[in-house]
Amino acid sequence: MRYALVSGRADDRQTIARYLPSNYRVVGPNAEGDAFLIEGTDSAGWTLDGYVIPRLQSGLFWAKEVEG
Repeated sequence: MRYALVSGRADDRQTIARYLPSNYRVVGPNAEGDAFLIEGTDSAGWTLDGYVIPRLQSGLFWAKEVEG
């Protein structure tokens, strides 16, 4: 399982979820409430660093992988 923190221009769960492939999901806000945690597994080219993070960046979101 891989995890990332996501924040950006429209920090709401539904907006972030629309940028994610089906093998990733929004878990919820982090403890500080300034970002959302996403989790998922890499599958068939839908990888965190090769697809998910660049796709989020296209929507002006910042994402950084974190340890689980």
